[in-house]
Amino acid sequence: MLEHYQKSDYFLQQVNPTLKLMSLLTVIFYMVLIFDPWTPFLLLVVTIIGISLFGGVPLRFILLILLPFSLFAFSFVWMNVVFPDERGDTILFTLFNMPVALENVQTGLSLGLRSLVFVSWSLLFVCTTEPTKFMLSLVQNCKLPPRFGYGMMAAYRFLPLFREELNQVRAAHRIRGLGEPKGLKGKVEETKRYMIPLLASAIRKAERVAIAMESKGFDGSTERSYYRVISWTKKDLIFGFGLFLLYAGLTLGRLFFLQ
Repeated sequence: MLEHYQKSDYFLQQVNPTLKLMSLLTVIFYMVLIFDPWTPFLLLVVTIIGISLFGGVPLRFILLILLPFSLFAFSFVWMNVVFPDERGDTILFTLFNMPVALENVQTGLSLGLRSLVFVSWSLLFVCTTEPTKFMLSLVQNCKLPPRFGYGMMAAYRFLPLFREELNQVRAAHRIRGLGEPKGLKGKVEETKRYMIPLLASAIRKAERVAIAMESKGFDGSTERSYYRVISWTKKDLIFGFGLFLLYAGLTLGRLFFLQ
């Protein structure tokens, strides 16, 4: 399902992955300086709507991903209400003989919503960025050494194969009567039985990939041609300008309405 979203033809999928990574880092640095709950709330809503409209990701899927992180965000509110550094002056109500102050609730909401903003932007990057395109963008646009870029890309491609091999090894062990492990000691022994064949298979795959890349002339040089060129387009300019307007609007809103 995730690969289906990554290869869609929506606007966000056509934005340069390097720019999306830079926007994610920009959001992190921007939100570090924000302490009110309204700014991260608005940014969270805009991000969710943007992923759904411009990334083609269903709203239900986004909310399901954010649901477990919402419980984590609520823990910030609870910790700031129960164990505040300094109790606020505006008491809203009393919970189990414990005063709940407005200032502490706002601080907790700010931290919790900030964490959801980080998750939503990470979700935007993961759901709309094809891993191969991301690695090629790092190599071509950020001058990442090809040996590291192609190495990480090959390792990513191996993950589904390792999952299939693990299932095959597990099925083979059960056919031979090993059965389900019992207790912690059994789990450790089962892990050892799985590690040896998987490690041997990984070594064989690494050797085959290295031989294949050398036979095709790959020497790690930066002076090379590419079958797929990741270039900067007008959509990258539109995306960057949209981010500038978003941050400018949030900053002006804080200056006029929250001060």
